[in-house]
Amino acid sequence: MERKKIAVIGLGSFGNLFARYLFQEGHEVLAIDKSEEIIQEIKDHSTVAVALDATDESALRSQGIEDMDIVVLSIADQFETSVICADILKKLGAKNIYARYQTELQRKILGLLGIKELFNPEERAAKSMSEMLGYSGMRANFLLSDEYSVVEVSVPKRYMDKTISEADIRNKYEINIITIKRPFIQKEAKRASDRKTEKIMGIPHGNIILKEEDILVLFGSQKNLNRFLEG
Repeated sequence: MERKKIAVIGLGSFGNLFARYLFQEGHEVLAIDKSEEIIQEIKDHSTVAVALDATDESALRSQGIEDMDIVVLSIADQFETSVICADILKKLGAKNIYARYQTELQRKILGLLGIKELFNPEERAAKSMSEMLGYSGMRANFLLSDEYSVVEVSVPKRYMDKTISEADIRNKYEINIITIKRPFIQKEAKRASDRKTEKIMGIPHGNIILKEEDILVLFGSQKNLNRFLEG
């Protein structure tokens, strides 16, 4: 995988998760938000985390925005801020700008500013869910961008009782197993309904054997996740 320099501007629920997973994948991530509290939370999950006003041209320039391989503008709740920031990014010569929109009007306005890569996570999530719900083992789907998702799926029969190394999912499908949820019985629980829970296996190692009741938490592109689910 080619390591890229990626700036994520706007760390709401989507931008925050997106920045974290990009960093986990080994990219150099510049995380930007106006909230100092959010920056403190994400500083250990990004290369550089900076609290600044996204409409401040000099502040953005000071972070070397023009040197980024990709800039993701993920501000959702303040479209005026998003428009001003998009205009500044174009002026600074930022390359490969991806901007989030929520309505058709917003999409058109951003397009008029010359932003070619536009995405709507909610729209993509709906499409992704419709494509994936046909798989009986699907438990959850969390859209991170118009291309990448985190999904929770039951272990396919073809991988049951195999180790992670033997399954070789990363090399075959270019997707990562983030962790594994494994059913766990708490003997000390007073009520029977409280006894069965799920144990998070942490970062999975290659010698872990995949069991029938395991839930895999996977990260990858929509295309590769669908290839995995289709078998």
